[in-house]
Amino acid sequence: MAKVTILVPIDSKGRVRRVGVLLRLLSLPYGDFDINVAGDVSSILESRSMGLDALSGIRLAVKVLHDVSRPLNGVVHAFFWYIRPTAGRLILEADQSPSQFFTGYLNMALAKGPVKALYRDSIIVTWSRWARDGFLRDGFREDQVKVVPLPYVEGVFKASAVKERAVAFIGYDYYRKGGDIALRVMAVVKAVDPAVKAIYVGKMPHRVPRFIDEYHPYLPRARVLQILAKSMVALAPSRHEAYGLAAMDAMANGAVVIASDVEGLGEFVKANGGVACPLNDLDCLVENTLKYLDEKNHEAKASLQLERLRQNHDPAKIRGMMRRVYEEAVKP
Repeated sequence: MAKVTILVPIDSKGRVRRVGVLLRLLSLPYGDFDINVAGDVSSILESRSMGLDALSGIRLAVKVLHDVSRPLNGVVHAFFWYIRPTAGRLILEADQSPSQFFTGYLNMALAKGPVKALYRDSIIVTWSRWARDGFLRDGFREDQVKVVPLPYVEGVFKASAVKERAVAFIGYDYYRKGGDIALRVMAVVKAVDPAVKAIYVGKMPHRVPRFIDEYHPYLPRARVLQILAKSMVALAPSRHEAYGLAAMDAMANGAVVIASDVEGLGEFVKANGGVACPLNDLDCLVENTLKYLDEKNHEAKASLQLERLRQNHDPAKIRGMMRRVYEEAVKP
């Protein structure tokens, strides 16, 4: 049986750091390959915002030293920019291309040549057509880049709560996640219907507006899922968003997702029955928020979203896709 080592980003307590990585672990072809799961503690160096800060240079240097000093042979499946390719075949899984990350998170251009050279013999796994297009623009070959979406695993997402006429926003990066846009939408919705509950999770660079009924600067994931489970609408008016994991959280818990039609987020939301509005289109966002705060409209749309999630992100189907990736990687 062919061996594959999978490097999993973990925290200081040995827990998987990202939901996307956990979902991939739950959709691997374990019975067909000898899969060895190894922890990658270098991920604890990442900043929460993923942007540049005073320690970015030190973080990068430590990451390079960590990866170079860890010899790995055979097929290795790594996530989010493993710096040193292995002596065997590397499967690199990332939610966006290098240039998409540099443009969306760092607001700067990327020298594509060195990155392309570093991963020239790797198989690239990504989660959306948008990201695949980014890799192709960065100079990667068409046969090199595979789109394998993440699976919908109910136990990872599902929470229990009684539905309220509530609209929720979850976002810890105020500008990138569109926190200012969400507040404008909530202000109009509350002016039209004061009975609607407005819930905001994430830090604000200013005082919390009076129309916000429930505010949390931060919540653990379990509490976020409960917020979504009690909300009829979830706003996701992001300016940059590589994938729709937050949207999947909401859809799994019966909240109608109303999002910006940007990048991987818009692709995910449209494919799974949510509403995608042009970026910063306040009329579209407000109109659909009010529409799906109506119980009848909400029930039909929420049911459609869940049906699409189960169809498009079926774990068995995705496990088969990963099996084909591993089969290609282990070929002599």
